[in-house]
Amino acid sequence: MPENDSKKVFRTVISEQIKEQLMEEIFRHKYKPGERLVESALAKELNVSQTSVREALRSLVAMGFLESEPFKGITVRSLSRQDLWEVTTVRAALESLAASDAARSITDAQIQELETVCEKMIQAARDGDFHERTRLNIEFHKALIRASGNKLISKLFDNLQFASWSLMTGTLTTMDSVEIASRHRKLIEAIRSGDPERAGRAVREHIENGSRSVLESFEEEDTPEQAVESN
Repeated sequence: MPENDSKKVFRTVISEQIKEQLMEEIFRHKYKPGERLVESALAKELNVSQTSVREALRSLVAMGFLESEPFKGITVRSLSRQDLWEVTTVRAALESLAASDAARSITDAQIQELETVCEKMIQAARDGDFHERTRLNIEFHKALIRASGNKLISKLFDNLQFASWSLMTGTLTTMDSVEIASRHRKLIEAIRSGDPERAGRAVREHIENGSRSVLESFEEEDTPEQAVESN
């Protein structure tokens, strides 16, 4: 790999790590809604380049976690239950469709991949390794989507950055981490059954139930929560 390309890949990895750290600190309220994030100060605090911080902040602005305004700079956005509810319902719809498609044509090798990732996730949860469990959770759902053969769903999943929203629900949930990881076994069984309706329903309920405790941590708003409760 050419030296310039190698540096670019390294910077991208660092930028992703910074993004995940900032997201977790926003969720943990280290940075409050309306608080300004200064690129140079963050670079100094994290001992990284301003370029990497700039890319991380730009990504978080695109995702809606931060806001950028002229003469004001970048500030932390106040996230609401409505924001999370919208992400949950859209993600549940996309992944339930992917699971339905996967149930129709999944191969033994793809089932094996899901099982391997699931067991590693459970072990990471038992070891108390939050970041590894979260990484494997994202890997599991991406593998499920690949198994559907639907390239548009895969593209939408990446473009809407559902992986990063998954990090948030994993950070804020009050559910036991081993229980969360173990619940993925039921998804595999539902997909293995070859029943598209069962597989789609299992994944939808998995995503909605996983987000419910997070939704409850937000302040009450005029959110159509009943739509989540009734599915």
